[in-house]
Amino acid sequence: MTAAPANPALAHTIDPTILHSIQRASQATATDFGLLMAQASQESGFRANAKSATSSAAGLYQFIDSTWLDMVRRFGAKYGAGHYAQQIGQDNNGKAVVDPALRKKILDLRQDPTLSAALAGEYTKLNQAEVERALGHKLQRADLYMAHFLGASGASAFLKAVETKGNVAAADLLPDAASANKGLFFDAQTGQARTVADIYHSLASKIEKVASDLAGLATTGPQTPPDAPSKAASPAGAPTNTGAVSSFAHALDWSGTKISGAILDLLNIVALAALKLTGSEREADISLPPSPSRDRRSI
Repeated sequence: MTAAPANPALAHTIDPTILHSIQRASQATATDFGLLMAQASQESGFRANAKSATSSAAGLYQFIDSTWLDMVRRFGAKYGAGHYAQQIGQDNNGKAVVDPALRKKILDLRQDPTLSAALAGEYTKLNQAEVERALGHKLQRADLYMAHFLGASGASAFLKAVETKGNVAAADLLPDAASANKGLFFDAQTGQARTVADIYHSLASKIEKVASDLAGLATTGPQTPPDAPSKAASPAGAPTNTGAVSSFAHALDWSGTKISGAILDLLNIVALAALKLTGSEREADISLPPSPSRDRRSI
């Protein structure tokens, strides 16, 4: 089955490094690409350095401190962070513990999109298994997002409430999560607590839309609109129509080649003529071999 084309407007805003990190994570962890994209969009707006103002959550997938330490301990070695994974232990309650001198370094790894995306994939798989056992049925994308957002136990309680008593106030069910995410748990205009059903269906709609819009990027990069400049274009101030000249100039290996001054002058003239034919007036930016009879700065 062919993936749906990506939404060009949304796809074009995503940093290629972020996109490639999520692509690799999806493949490495056998996790739904659309879900990982939707989670990153919802959690951080695809920003690797995102930081919550109301909790310890940080990074592309907004892992809180305790969850991140546990995921690095479990899977860090699989993704190149074995040195750090070995330094993380567990206390009597199963909580991840680490020497304070290393704690910040490990937590700062949340800003690495490659590691963050990979651990988000692994976390999704762990949560899926646990929540499916609790609910007794397969999970939808929105269910899996709730598991990432609330943890497996919190998501299980939330999703059970959606199925059995959707009109209960979500803040009453999950007061800690509500305190850290007031914009989600309470109506912005009235301040009234939102129900579990309201929150679930609102998030489900967003998750499914983003996943569908970006499904076409699973194995490809974002497409540049025909009327938009490429992000890989020349730096500001550089000539934009020097393709013919650049190809001509770089086709010659100037090092180790003895060419007379007269020939070099001729090559300069030919290159400049080609540049003018392409419509550029930025002659000074042409990369040409130095001529014994001319000062390059005067070209």
